[in-house]
Amino acid sequence: MDDEYLDISLRLLDPSDIDDFMVWATDDKVSKFCSWDTYKSKEDAMSFIVNVVVPHRWFRAICLKGRPVGAISVAPNEGNESCRAELGYVLASEYWGKGIVARAVKLVAPTVFVEWPHLERLEALVDVENSGSQRVLDKVGFKREGVLRKYFLLKGRPRDMVMFSLLRTELHCLFEEFHESVTVIDKASESLNGATEMDDEYLDISLRLLDPSDIDDFMVWATDDKVSKFCSWDTYKSKEDAMSFIVNVVLPHPWFRAICLKGRPVGAILVRPNEGNESIRAKLGYVLAFEYWGKGIVARAVKLVASTIFVEWPHLERLEALVDVENSGSQRVLDKVGFKREGVLRKYFLLKGRPRDMVMFSRLRTELHCLFEEFHESVTVIDKVSESLDGL
Repeated sequence: MDDEYLDISLRLLDPSDIDDFMVWATDDKVSKFCSWDTYKSKEDAMSFIVNVVVPHRWFRAICLKGRPVGAISVAPNEGNESCRAELGYVLASEYWGKGIVARAVKLVAPTVFVEWPHLERLEALVDVENSGSQRVLDKVGFKREGVLRKYFLLKGRPRDMVMFSLLRTELHCLFEEFHESVTVIDKASESLNGATEMDDEYLDISLRLLDPSDIDDFMVWATDDKVSKFCSWDTYKSKEDAMSFIVNVVLPHPWFRAICLKGRPVGAILVRPNEGNESIRAKLGYVLAFEYWGKGIVARAVKLVASTIFVEWPHLERLEALVDVENSGSQRVLDKVGFKREGVLRKYFLLKGRPRDMVMFSRLRTELHCLFEEFHESVTVIDKVSESLDGL
């Protein structure tokens, strides 16, 4: 894989992308295994973008260096089938065999499981003769479940389809290469900074909704004065008050997740949106049980959130965080994950009755690629080895 194909990003596809869309939509090689027929006119293509793509629940352009070269979508189901959704993708033939779709799928899978907490299964149906697409799904860790005979009517012909799936519980597989490379980098960085070396036991970090059944785990950090010191809320004294917070604040919150270590909540992370002229920015917040401070857990959680929220909220341009000037630990976290320290805002926030100076950090959509640089470097090496072995 050439380095020029590493700069992959996802964004909304809109009518202004019509010329790029036409590159793959008018190509018979591309449409061969697609449910739609090759487009013959720009008018028909524009109608599809306006009437299907724009209102679609989850449809993104696959961009190479910012320019659309394909598309990827997730179609949700309803009722008893709402626990699963179907993945689909298409790529201009010029870019086949470059690992672009595989990288796009790796971006989409963790995003959609966070964005849709009810989702348990992401599946993909591939024509039995579409070996290229089957290789993509094999490569990124989807499970080949079987061949469904005469399952889909493709251009008037009943076709056998290979069913692939990735479960929420298998999502960690997509991050194994990332974890390995980041662990080495994190350990080196912490060693240089005189910090405690990160143990492998703290790598299994995931995010999920926090609910009332997590009350006992929540109380571990919510009742600790060391944890609440720089938080806007006071230390909780009763389980009843804590339960009220979870039910009345956490559950209806637009983006609040438990930070889980091996599936158990050890903290929380949230993103609070703004409205009106400030809707392009949102505020990041997090809290972690004291026992787990200095283990790199929040840094890994922030990396997951930052890579997810810009996809989930396409209008978002800026993710910001305000940290008390004396909260050096939280400042180190944001420095470590690449947030920009913009300045100290004097007497900016009233914390427990006292006006406080706050350090403003931010991460822009245009800077998001930095979060993936370490991942890209490690995956590039692995992809090259894999392709050599496969004779590609």
